[in-house]
Amino acid sequence: MTHTPRAFAWNFCPICGGTLTPEDDGQGIRPHCQGCHRFYYDNPVPAACCFVSRGPELLFTRRAVEPCYGEWAFPGGFVELGETTEEAAARELLEETGLVAKGTRLIGTNTQPSKLSGSVVVLGYAVDDWEGEPVAASDALELAFFTEETRPRLAFEAHRELLALFDASQRLL
Repeated sequence: MTHTPRAFAWNFCPICGGTLTPEDDGQGIRPHCQGCHRFYYDNPVPAACCFVSRGPELLFTRRAVEPCYGEWAFPGGFVELGETTEEAAARELLEETGLVAKGTRLIGTNTQPSKLSGSVVVLGYAVDDWEGEPVAASDALELAFFTEETRPRLAFEAHRELLALFDASQRLL
């Protein structure tokens, strides 16, 4: 199912509460706060996910939250203000699995429409070295390692496309 992202309707300034008016920022008409002298933009939301290998197996998480409750995905989530995408990937891995990333390698990026936020840019990271024992926590109902032949279907198109990049990158190593 294809979803066309709808722009978030900015009506009031989240800083001062003033009414926003459409004004030209030099590139287009955007919501603008006269009091704060600030434009508001509809930008995609950044997220990061992790590809954790154990030999020929890859770690999957069964989601404990919507969207896609009960479906399989990679450990990951949204980037928080003030952290890098690498830090977000490592934080989400720790929160969901208890594993500590000892290093990450960017696999690629993917942008997908999102009913919740309009659009999400997902950065996929291979976690080449990690420590700890995997335990489902936070947003994960269950964790499991799967071989390429036994992998479940992933909930998110972005994860499926990043998995194809991960598999291609592994063949080059």
